[in-house]
Amino acid sequence: MKPLRSVAGLVVAVALAGLGISARDEPVVIDPTFASLGNPTMPFVPSGSFITSSWFCPGVPAGESGLGGSLQVTNPSDAPIAGRITAYTTDPDVAPVDEPIIVAPRSTSRVDLDALQPTGTFVSALVEIDGGGGFVEQTAEHPAGNAVSPCANAASSNWWFADGFTVDDSTERLVLTNPYPDAAIVDIRFVTADGIRRPSRLQGYPVPGRSVQVVTLGELGARDEPILAAQVSASRGRVVVGRAQHYVGGGRLGFTMTLGAPSLNSQYYFADGETGEGIQESYAIYNPTDAEVTVYAVFLGLPATPDFTNDTEVVVPKGGVVILDTADVPNLPAGRHGAVFSTFAAESIVVERVITRPAGDSVATTVVMGSPPNLASTRWSAAVGSDLAIEDALVVLNVDSVETTVTVSALGPGGLVPVPGLENIPLPAAGLITVPFTDPSMLGKAFVVESGQRVFVERLLPRSAELRGRSGSFPLAG
Repeated sequence: MKPLRSVAGLVVAVALAGLGISARDEPVVIDPTFASLGNPTMPFVPSGSFITSSWFCPGVPAGESGLGGSLQVTNPSDAPIAGRITAYTTDPDVAPVDEPIIVAPRSTSRVDLDALQPTGTFVSALVEIDGGGGFVEQTAEHPAGNAVSPCANAASSNWWFADGFTVDDSTERLVLTNPYPDAAIVDIRFVTADGIRRPSRLQGYPVPGRSVQVVTLGELGARDEPILAAQVSASRGRVVVGRAQHYVGGGRLGFTMTLGAPSLNSQYYFADGETGEGIQESYAIYNPTDAEVTVYAVFLGLPATPDFTNDTEVVVPKGGVVILDTADVPNLPAGRHGAVFSTFAAESIVVERVITRPAGDSVATTVVMGSPPNLASTRWSAAVGSDLAIEDALVVLNVDSVETTVTVSALGPGGLVPVPGLENIPLPAAGLITVPFTDPSMLGKAFVVESGQRVFVERLLPRSAELRGRSGSFPLAG
């Protein structure tokens, strides 16, 4: 065999030499190819090296007392990062504001968006970080409660929302940001219990370059709607779409600011979920496709009981929305649970969870978009933590059938340091745990959750120092 290998090596060497001679005699022609980025997904922390990483924030309310918001840019590395923030406003007479930013090693910089753009009803932002690194989230401030949202990794041609609510003068606004110089053209449709609506004013709707536009659905024939899904599709350009909801009745109270889903999926996970006295929990399942789909709901992290079959099926008509109220799920055990919603129809649904919990003498509503399965991760990062000591600040769901542990680390001058008492917390196979934020070393700091197996993590942060109740959100996978 050795002589054969020698001959083969000689043939390869001669061939390579011939290629080298040919390359010197004639230019090599390479067919051009274009990168395929695939479907956009929910926000995550990218890995690898970049010339620039971009974060597109969905926007915060502004222009009135008590309204505002900020960006939190976290740098977990040992070297400073530099970049720029561009803030956009709904005021057509005010140009975008560009401001440089430098974030010191192992720290988080907070930027007041309403200070950058003091006019207009909403302000949004694009954060560009030279060389990549870091991650970005936003906090929207409202008298009815603050809401945290990760910023998107990219703009998109499509955005979907499964939940919406305008009962008893509750308001729902779609916040559209076009961060690019050229105008974008979008079509907006929404779905109620009566079917699909396409208001003529929202077809071919222009979003000027480097601007923010706000669409108030209640002013376009969607008042007193308990079901109100929405879709924004760009026929030209790409945009970023958030949804601001202020609940003032109909069983809901509070404020939420949510980034839309930039793509459809066949499966969505939720780490948090809860049934019990005074708690209302439901899931909005939106199927914007042209075919009926069957969705299977499985509740996770629950003890096995003989009377709970855990095999809920929901048929969602084409272009329609179905609400699954957990009060209607037979024998669902009381207490905390995760959930996964799945269908065999690929890339066909969007699912959001709505929970209204008691909050002192009142209630507080929070809405969370489900996370697709590809974001199940052994590491979750958050730029926004809690300034207040609270129990059950995190809900961690193990999606693998293997026991593991969870460690929460806070970011400080020494880097990421495990929080005392939150090291190697046991997490059962396919189980669920809650994690407190009570140690002073982690209050007001960015944090990272790490596990030996893939998990999903949700935050339950205080709505403000003055208001009871929590605001739910996913941190960033990775």
